[in-house]
Amino acid sequence: MFRSLCVVLCLALLGPPALLAEPLRVQLPQYRTLSSSETESLEPALLERVAEGLGRPASFVASAQDADVRVAEGDPAQAAIYYRAAPAALSATGGGLGAWSDLQGQPVCVSRDSPHGSMLRTRFAAHPHEYASTAHALIGLKLGECRAVVDDDVLLTEIATLPEWQRYRHLLPALDDAKRHLSLATDDPDLLQQINTLLTQWKAGGQLAELTRQWVDEVAFQAYVLADTLDCH
Repeated sequence: MFRSLCVVLCLALLGPPALLAEPLRVQLPQYRTLSSSETESLEPALLERVAEGLGRPASFVASAQDADVRVAEGDPAQAAIYYRAAPAALSATGGGLGAWSDLQGQPVCVSRDSPHGSMLRTRFAAHPHEYASTAHALIGLKLGECRAVVDDDVLLTEIATLPEWQRYRHLLPALDDAKRHLSLATDDPDLLQQINTLLTQWKAGGQLAELTRQWVDEVAFQAYVLADTLDCH
């Protein structure tokens, strides 16, 4: 009895971290979806919410071998899909781009490690220029460093409606045959079922769409801030 009481008192003295559940170890992907800066994007926000929904703190790790959960691309039957998007291209309203084939030999802005880069090179013989984030790639278009910016249709269709982008509203149609499906993968069947349950509930309740919209807005805002900073110099 006395020993048990001592253990409880020691844990209380150590503070809340000692009483936390086991951390959910998550690995972030090399390419960040809807990145507003070099470090901020959709994935960390989503994974922190998933961990919170499971009653565990999130712990970000570098190696997939050390991770309980990792981001995977593809549409596996058992995966917990959280994001679907197809590549689209945004260019100047009077830019003269009539089709994707018009990007041949042209510089195109993409974010760092974007999967769209290899597609642009092999399929359209374009020259992708990488930027630190999606927001930075958008500003590359405004600076005239590329003929178009290529990113997810989820983002670019929204950007094209904003007043500050009225000179850049020409969208090439999304390439549905190159659509990306992003999922949360784990080797633990029980954990996968828990994550699937969470995402299914969030999809039905609108929370997943709301989170995606939040990061679309964040990218748009950071691009606005970057553009405003450039205008001041």
